Amino acid sequence: MITLLVFLGTIIVLVGVHEGGHFLAAKLLGVYVKEFAIGFGPRLASIRRGETRYSIRAIPFGGYVSMAGEDREETDPEIPAEKLLYSKPPFTRILISLAGPASNLLMTLIVVTFSLWIFGLPLVQVSGLIPGKPAAAILLPGDRIISIADITIYTSTDLDHAVQGSQGEPVEVLIERDGERHFFTITPQFDEEEERYLIGIYPSPIMYTNRLSALDPSSIPFASGLRVGDTIVSVEGVATETGIDVLLRVNEHLPTDSIEVTVLRAGVEESHTVQTTGLDLDRIFAGVTFFDLGITYRRPGFVVGIAMGAGEFAGYVRLIVQWIRGVIAGRIAASETVAGPIGIARMLGDWAKEGASVFLQLFAYLSLSLGLLNLIPFPALDGSRAAFALYEIIRGKPIPPQREGMIHAVGFFILIALMLLITYQDILKLFR
Repeated sequence: MITLLVFLGTIIVLVGVHEGGHFLAAKLLGVYVKEFAIGFGPRLASIRRGETRYSIRAIPFGGYVSMAGEDREETDPEIPAEKLLYSKPPFTRILISLAGPASNLLMTLIVVTFSLWIFGLPLVQVSGLIPGKPAAAILLPGDRIISIADITIYTSTDLDHAVQGSQGEPVEVLIERDGERHFFTITPQFDEEEERYLIGIYPSPIMYTNRLSALDPSSIPFASGLRVGDTIVSVEGVATETGIDVLLRVNEHLPTDSIEVTVLRAGVEESHTVQTTGLDLDRIFAGVTFFDLGITYRRPGFVVGIAMGAGEFAGYVRLIVQWIRGVIAGRIAASETVAGPIGIARMLGDWAKEGASVFLQLFAYLSLSLGLLNLIPFPALDGSRAAFALYEIIRGKPIPPQREGMIHAVGFFILIALMLLITYQDILKLFR
């Protein structure tokens, strides 16, 4: 029930913002708006204010703004001709068409920025150290990086930029350890293989210890005798201090038939042989959870928050562009990565359980996806309506109304068919 409510609330907000963009643009540009509807199908509730009826309809998967004159053959003597949509210049119609997607894009930017202001970002932690590198003799696992060379560190990208900017010169590193702050001087080392400067840490928002907090009874380590509460102190005789140490040491020996691990249990060391024949790292540690040191959040200031929000917005756009390229190139199966209403509802329910900050990330991504999708010049989408208006500007006269209506109708039925297909695939995934 909670998942359903979260899903319906999200859809109503996303659709409301999208259609609200069209509505406001139409009103501001002098177009008569007959109805502003959330959903399709039978009307559940409505109210009229002025010329416009505001409605909630039974099927919540979408919405629309009904404007006088969308159908160029429409005639209504009670509506002034100058308030009909197609009496407006093509450029005005383009603005109205693009206002919906633009509203979703703006919503994405607002949500990610406010999320940063309200919840902040997790401090970068030292989740592991690389032996022989500069930081190994100075920092400790679990240290939280505050700044490097007076550059505030919010993300791993900030850390990398600060280290590369040193050009090998010593830098002052401010860390937080056990609630106290300490300054250390570290000299980055140029790594020939990676062709960049390194201080030798594994940065992460969360640091996992080498102590087991959960073990699925069907997991490989459980079958090998490991238990919840065990601390893995070595792998094949090499000491481990963190969860990432354990993973790295195990991965160094793969592929192999077995790996010897030593655990500390009730103050006594025990050796166990983990059978790894034909297994990769993910399979070996499936169902395994390590204790962590928790997450500490820090909020950016007003200006920094705006800049970081814009950066996250750009990052979401890059993710979508990379996905599109992957689908076109055949590297990504669209059927496995595209979700319909059922799939989106499941994701929203799962992410909502992780907390508001995590949920807002998905909400922002969905808003961006809806905005970009509608910019595509495919029939029945906003992008195609803008494209027809642009065509009219270039050609000097509009496409015949019957032809345009037929094109939009065909596009609409194709979109409905795709939605049904995606929904069918979502249902199949429920039983996998």
